[in-house]
Amino acid sequence: MSLPYGPPVPVSPLIRGLRFSFLLAGIVYGRMKQKVYESKEAAWREEEAERKIIRDRELAILKAKIAAEEKETVRLLETGELFK
Repeated sequence: MSLPYGPPVPVSPLIRGLRFSFLLAGIVYGRMKQKVYESKEAAWREEEAERKIIRDRELAILKAKIAAEEKETVRLLETGELFK
């Protein structure tokens, strides 16, 4: 069986060398960018952890306030003072 486009053409060593060097350059470039993104991500995670502490503290205060209001509402319902 013959190939429809003829036999393959040999690739120049220069082209092979360039392709391989570009491959290595891409790998090195990607690794450098990954290090940059990892450092940015680490900084963002630290900031997010600090924000989470503040957010949790505020949420706890809000939950305590809501619980106190519910407790007062239940007391008013049980005593019948809510509808007077």
